[in-house]
Amino acid sequence: MGRQAEGCVAMSEFIRSIRAILNRNKDQHSIPVMDGNLSPNDALDRCGELSAFDAPPDDIAFDAAGVLHISVGNQVLRWMPDADTWEEVAALPGPVGGLAFHPDGSLFACVSGEGLAHITEQGTNWVRAAGGKPLGCLTSVTVAQNGTVYLTQGSCQTQTEDWVVDLMQKNSSGLLISYDPGTGDAQILLRNLAYPSGVAMTPDQQNLVYSESWAHTLTQCDRSGSALKKVVRNFPGYPSRLAPDGPGGYWVCLFGARTHLVELVLDDTAFRTSMMAEIDPAYWICPSLRATGSYMEPLQGGGIKKLGVVKAWAPPRSYGLVLRINHEGDIMESLHSRVGGTCHGVTSVQPQADGLYVVSKGHQRLVRQQRETADG
Repeated sequence: MGRQAEGCVAMSEFIRSIRAILNRNKDQHSIPVMDGNLSPNDALDRCGELSAFDAPPDDIAFDAAGVLHISVGNQVLRWMPDADTWEEVAALPGPVGGLAFHPDGSLFACVSGEGLAHITEQGTNWVRAAGGKPLGCLTSVTVAQNGTVYLTQGSCQTQTEDWVVDLMQKNSSGLLISYDPGTGDAQILLRNLAYPSGVAMTPDQQNLVYSESWAHTLTQCDRSGSALKKVVRNFPGYPSRLAPDGPGGYWVCLFGARTHLVELVLDDTAFRTSMMAEIDPAYWICPSLRATGSYMEPLQGGGIKKLGVVKAWAPPRSYGLVLRINHEGDIMESLHSRVGGTCHGVTSVQPQADGLYVVSKGHQRLVRQQRETADG
């Protein structure tokens, strides 16, 4: 078995080397084919629903006691299992996105148009700027074991609600930021990122891994923002937040799938500019967190209904996708919600002992997939 395992590792490294050679002069932004471990399925639609919400949920976090917290609209809520209901933790002055707990038990929350809220028992403190840049488009936050906070700003030109505008403008003004709660010092580690939407610590606490939605990549750097290394060079969709999968790798959310029609629009400056100037944004040719089914939405060839049903393999306006990858960026598992599914626009995922928790912002649901334990 030992020799077989060594042979598998060697073969995997050999295949990656061949792929790197073959792709050296290839467009790294061509849409990857969904096959192998990326093959479409209905795994997300089969997850059990834990809650549905009147406003779009965005991120989840568990405190040291294992209590579930979720950002919904302008609120942070926590689950009260004894009462079988949600309790408000904080009401904030803007839409709440990324959440993360500090080792001292306090909570950090990204608030659109406002900055980073540090919620403690004594009240709420704010981090509103870093390096002279206002923090109005924070997308995710994580906290290292030593208490240092790392956060991503998707764009310096738009707010989080205007992510479609940022994509259509082809902006690349995102930031990776470190913040020391003890000194109040916030520093920009990396600039000019293509809408970074997720950040996590590596298991050894030595490095960071962050996603760039518009570049379709996952990158590792050290805690000073140096020693950059591409982990995934080309996703089939727009990566969002990520969560460590123990020592084995990461779970990565993709809040939408890429299509050739949208890629074509992004490459056609004249058409894209006219579309943005003349058409209601609800009907732009662009990804969406949830398709409304309106006859005014742009059709995408195979998406036309046949006998009243949109086929699951039709080009998607919205999609649900969660990937489990190893540290080399290989996709080990994928959970899908295809065209016509009910778990689109996935923006948060967290593995726990009792299953995999997934936030569908598009369908305003929190679901959980039961995971098999080591005992079977």
